[in-house]
Amino acid sequence: MNNTRLLAAPAIIDRCATIAILTHARQGLRPGTTIARIASEHWSRDGHRVLIHGGLGAPPAADVAIQHVDLTRVPKSYLDLRAHYPRTINGAVADISKRRIASDLLLEDDDFAGPVMVKTDLNHAGMPERMLRRARTSLRARLLSLIEKSLPCTWFGHLPGDQYLVFERKDAVPRWVWRCRGLVVQPLHVERRGNLFAMHQWYFLGDRDCVSTFLSSTPVVKLATVVERLPLHANVPEALRRRRAELQFDYGKFDYVVPDGEPILLDANRTPDEGPEFPTNPRVAAICAALAGGLADFLP
Repeated sequence: MNNTRLLAAPAIIDRCATIAILTHARQGLRPGTTIARIASEHWSRDGHRVLIHGGLGAPPAADVAIQHVDLTRVPKSYLDLRAHYPRTINGAVADISKRRIASDLLLEDDDFAGPVMVKTDLNHAGMPERMLRRARTSLRARLLSLIEKSLPCTWFGHLPGDQYLVFERKDAVPRWVWRCRGLVVQPLHVERRGNLFAMHQWYFLGDRDCVSTFLSSTPVVKLATVVERLPLHANVPEALRRRRAELQFDYGKFDYVVPDGEPILLDANRTPDEGPEFPTNPRVAAICAALAGGLADFLP
């Protein structure tokens, strides 16, 4: 399938770059994604030509490509598209599952007595994978989707309400969790700030980056429990920068905490999405502005 369309025309063709954003045939590029906003509000306005290519058809010629398939594990056929380009941003980031990203997952027999959290192995609670299955039109795919909706969600490796489960001690984790390949158990890492709890989101593209820090009233930091957003900053622990290099991320967002002075990577996302509120969110606009110049690292 070849579904290439032009997002924006160049202002000065002979002095500007052509950028191809490679997406899944059934996903495309949602306008709420960070890269979509950077492309429309910065690169296009600077005169760069941005092409969105969906599927596995012949990809358009470009100076640089961005692999932007929103799945935990990118199919090899999509990864192979990088052979058409001199440089593909995130072209080597094939797997962002918790088992690939986390370094401290627990096994049932591990000697650990503290509080723990149960998560899905798939990124974003496996929602992109579920949506993709439901979008398929074959009879088999529709039947599988109906079965998935009717049977307990734990059978399919996701959690009730797509929410994390927290237990005060490891031996309180139900046995079915340990038997479910789609779930993982991790120590509950908490960074305290007085009576509040902190979580950091590190956005980066090439050599440009910024950190958004949230303070929450609960140990599991969620937008619904955030009580304060600190000013954007660039105080990234060196250990986390090394981890980014090991995982071969060119662009993305890392969620982390720093309990007892040691950074702990909680989640790694190669296709961050700011959601439907993005057009009026000045904080998101500042993040995108901070990252836009990182494109220069990947151009000839």
